[in-house]
Amino acid sequence: KQLVGIILHMLKDIYNTTSNLETALQSNSVHILTRSFDPYQEMLETLETPEDKVDFLFQLIKLYVDDKMTLDEVLMEFEQIISSGETV
Repeated sequence: KQLVGIILHMLKDIYNTTSNLETALQSNSVHILTRSFDPYQEMLETLETPEDKVDFLFQLIKLYVDDKMTLDEVLMEFEQIISSGETV
């Protein structure tokens, strides 16, 4: 849970930094990470997220990145999926 929280926090910072750089440079093609690397997808695959939960977790991550959910709220949702007996 803590590791997922650290990763989500770092990814949110990367997303915000990229957005700020795109605005400052008036460009839509600023990439801090390589285009072929999707950190959210990699994290969910590493956690062996069940296919039927991937879209739901992506939506939670997006809400967190957009400041519509707190990190604690997202982690509670992740934890509920874990405690329901599914592998995350």
